[in-house]
Amino acid sequence: MDKMIILRISDNDGIDFNGVKLHSITEVAEALEKISAEHPDITVSVDATDSKWYESIGKAIYGSHLAGFSGERFHLLIDGRPVEA
Repeated sequence: MDKMIILRISDNDGIDFNGVKLHSITEVAEALEKISAEHPDITVSVDATDSKWYESIGKAIYGSHLAGFSGERFHLLIDGRPVEA
């Protein structure tokens, strides 16, 4: 079974990743690239509590895509429901 990285969003102050707050697209991409290098089959899930956190959601999406996570390796949940691209 593949492992999953979860990027949690509950405000527009950043993206929570394993207890660390990431504040920029670059920080998200760099963190994900490091993990992806060691675990090439890993997927990313962006989990936001509400769609009003669009700034942090956008950073998480763009940073994930820059790090190579897209298609079946990328999931977006808003308030627990999947969002289809």
